Amino acid sequence: MTFSGKQIAVFGLQRSGAAVAKLLDDLGAKVRVTDQKSFQELRSTVAALKNRHIEFILGRHDTRSIEQVDMVVVSPGVPLHIPILKKARSIGIPIVGELEVAASVCPAPIVAVTGTKGKTTTTVLTASILQDGNFRNVCVAGNIGIPLSSKVQSLSSEDLVVVETSSFQLQTTTTFRPMVSVILNLSRDHLDQHASMEAYRNAKLRICANQTSEDWIVLNAEAPTLAACASETQAKPVYFTTESAPAGLGTFVRNDEVFAHWDGESKRVLTKRDVPLAGNHNLRNVLAAVAVGKILSITSDQIQSAIRQFSAAEYPVLEHAFEMVNTINGVQFINDSKATNVAAVAAALESLSNPILLIMGGYDKGNDYAPLIQPMQAKVKGLILLGSHTQIIRNAFSSQVVMWNAATMDEAVKSAHAHAAPGDVVLLSPANASFDMYADYKERGQAFREAVNRLEKAVSKTPFKS
Repeated sequence: MTFSGKQIAVFGLQRSGAAVAKLLDDLGAKVRVTDQKSFQELRSTVAALKNRHIEFILGRHDTRSIEQVDMVVVSPGVPLHIPILKKARSIGIPIVGELEVAASVCPAPIVAVTGTKGKTTTTVLTASILQDGNFRNVCVAGNIGIPLSSKVQSLSSEDLVVVETSSFQLQTTTTFRPMVSVILNLSRDHLDQHASMEAYRNAKLRICANQTSEDWIVLNAEAPTLAACASETQAKPVYFTTESAPAGLGTFVRNDEVFAHWDGESKRVLTKRDVPLAGNHNLRNVLAAVAVGKILSITSDQIQSAIRQFSAAEYPVLEHAFEMVNTINGVQFINDSKATNVAAVAAALESLSNPILLIMGGYDKGNDYAPLIQPMQAKVKGLILLGSHTQIIRNAFSSQVVMWNAATMDEAVKSAHAHAAPGDVVLLSPANASFDMYADYKERGQAFREAVNRLEKAVSKTPFKS
């Protein structure tokens, strides 16, 4: 894909939009950037693009945005169904995303990771394992918060990129072809943006649409719908599972040890004790990362060392993901604010054996709560509904668990603690986006931390009462 001399409109001037605008300008394109936010709201971003030949249309998306353009590049947060993009499609203007542009000029091989839950953890785990490989440099980019566009010009063919990819990024790819693709899991999410579960699945499967028999795909053998994806790509399949050895190449668990079935035999790579991350969901993430390591010829000793030394605390992007916050009078508080869908909550509940006081609520993205009914009945002692947009959750679990309402995070934390006993767990795992009360999941998670800290101070001199 060539961009020199082409007129290209970039929709969305957030992190990805600004990065791809810079990249396109460097590649000789004539760039026009448009955003519904005003100049005042985007002042710092616009300032970072000064001294470049970039045209700005801010405060609106109007017909001028697409006049005489050869291509439209959309940022992941821009809905594809807005009228101006519909008009662009109707007159034959190609629409692609930032990931497509960056990957098309990336000289380094790409490992791409997607899934409903666990993308970020698996991405950084994989990068940690691959650091010991025969690559000059291993770069992490993508949905993890680092646009690939901001990295490609500093890479060479001797480097490697591990890219976290979302459905929003993948749905706007046409030629994207990773050397290794990873699909961790697939469950209902983002149906406020995707028209259906089928559309969401199709977006995810763009990750392997252009792969050939020279490439690899890593799939979750415990998810039949994902295992079947092997028939929809030419890439060579590798499977991971916490159960018995897969039929083909892959990684699995036996007697609390992680094995790789490779070259016709199963060999131990590490033990579960070597894994510093809690929960079966994180064990699956490790299995996927180990599979990528084996594909790229990382030795078992190197993999074991990388996993043992891995520390989530070194990666700010892993904050608010099943994060242990504090223990107060025997009650453990876990911040899982990043759990913005049902699959993430199910994974968190699966990982805990103690009685749970669960805090849920937020902006619903079209959730189906049915998969939580059984674990809710089995593990949740009480459900605290945070915020005013919780009626759908209440309706889903009205006959399964006792519930309490909370208008603020402080109320939610205090209520959970009041109904807990020593040995219980208070878990913030909302199953929803944060936009009803907070800017993002990070702000929500920080609010939980602060509420727990205030609670600790309030009860520090008070005997526990169950």
